[in-house]
Amino acid sequence: MAITDFDLWLDSVDLSDFNDVYALYHSVYGIENWGSFKTERGRGAQQLLVHSCDFPEPLLLASDKARDAFLKKVENKYCEDMDIESYYGYHHAMEKDD
Repeated sequence: MAITDFDLWLDSVDLSDFNDVYALYHSVYGIENWGSFKTERGRGAQQLLVHSCDFPEPLLLASDKARDAFLKKVENKYCEDMDIESYYGYHHAMEKDD
C-alpha cells in the first residue's frame, strides 16, 4: 500500500543530512535511484512511487502536478529558503575543512 500524504511520508524518512535531502529531490526529479531513494513509474502513465530505505511504505505521486508539488514541498520544508542546488552547495561548502 502506498502513502499519498507528503508530510506523513516525509516525517517518516530521515532527512537530517543535507545529502539525503538532495538525494530525495534528485531521485524524484530524475525518476531514478539516488542514495537511499528509488523512484520508479507506477501503474498510471504519470504515477511515480518513491521508496526509501528508512520507511517500508512508498510514497505515491499520482500525477506530474503531484510530483511538482512534492518537489516544491521538499524545498520549502528543508532547504532554508533556498532552491535545492543553492542549499546543497551551501551545506557542502560549510562541510569542507579548508
